[in-house]
Amino acid sequence: MQTAFGLGALNFALAGAREGFGPFLGVYLQQQGFDPAATGLAMGVAGIAGLLATTPIGALVDRTESKRAALAIAVAALALGAIALVATKSLWVIGASQIVIGLADTSIAPLVAAISLGMVGQAAYGGRVSQNEAFNHGGNAANAALSGLLGYTLGLGYVAVAIVVMAVASCGVLFGIDGSKIDHKVARGGEGDGRSIVRVLFENRPLLILAGTVFAYQTANGAMLPFIAQARTAAGADPSITTGVMTVVAQVTMVGAALLAARLAGGRGYKGVMSAALALVVVRGLLAAFATSWWVVIPVQVLEGLAMGLGGVAIPALVSEIMEDTGHASAGLGGVMTAYGAGAAVSPILAGLVAKYLGFSASFIALAIVAGAGLVLWVLGRRLLGGEIPDRTADKVQEAAA
Repeated sequence: MQTAFGLGALNFALAGAREGFGPFLGVYLQQQGFDPAATGLAMGVAGIAGLLATTPIGALVDRTESKRAALAIAVAALALGAIALVATKSLWVIGASQIVIGLADTSIAPLVAAISLGMVGQAAYGGRVSQNEAFNHGGNAANAALSGLLGYTLGLGYVAVAIVVMAVASCGVLFGIDGSKIDHKVARGGEGDGRSIVRVLFENRPLLILAGTVFAYQTANGAMLPFIAQARTAAGADPSITTGVMTVVAQVTMVGAALLAARLAGGRGYKGVMSAALALVVVRGLLAAFATSWWVVIPVQVLEGLAMGLGGVAIPALVSEIMEDTGHASAGLGGVMTAYGAGAAVSPILAGLVAKYLGFSASFIALAIVAGAGLVLWVLGRRLLGGEIPDRTADKVQEAAA
């Protein structure tokens, strides 16, 4: 299987398995009788599990040469967790399923990043991430449409069927990729300078600032779609159709945004792309507070697509630039994704508590404020704290073209 086709097909198939219940989980739990606070807690458990495991998993990815097998195990765990989730109405069992899903999902990002970096090399990696994300969001859109149809016709519990189908497809594509084409030295960011993982992570100011920024980014963004869906459902809209339409709009927009990110990076660097993503999250949160009709909800979801599409490319590309020649590229990505997971865990808890006591509109404003704080940290923190990132994007683009 050719590298470009194989990685594209893998990311498309993985998207459905990774997204899982995703935005449907909130309305599914709402249908089961859970209040917003309990729903937020159940959604946050997966993020907490991932938070604890992300950096160690990244370190293991740097060392293992069985990356394809590890990825297949993670995908199988996602499918099993989804089946367990719909087989019970116990919040405790749902929480346990979310832990399994969180651990498995946490493993996928560093594994896919390492496989991609090992196959295409550092110079072409930014462009490859852009293409990976485009296929990923295309797969998410297809999965959301299928899940919405299954939920509307058969019930939200049948969303698990779509997850299993995409998990099987992911494993089939994965083992069609030639493992001998993965350069494991390149995949871990070179041999490094002998420093320990702890020193590489905690002495690297640009990486720490990026991690703080990513925490704010995902705290602001993580719960917004499912809580908008809950707000619309509480107002009388059909949960399956509402969530499906919202997700498809966002994911289709993300495809174009992911491809646009590489073009923007050629002029502004991935630092500028990250700034744009944060600004869009701020605007989206403020607009979501007034999303009382589809005329507002659709633009809100377009903004999500733009923000997530740009951020999804910028984050791994920035980590790759920062961690070049350290020998700990996956550990660095794991560290930043730990911050991402922390944001994913905090987001539904924060939004759930604010929504319970002050209403859904207040929760969206609170999330927008968090995104604004992240933008300030990203723009000013790099300059004031000595965490500026050298801009080598243009040079890499020319090298990749050559």
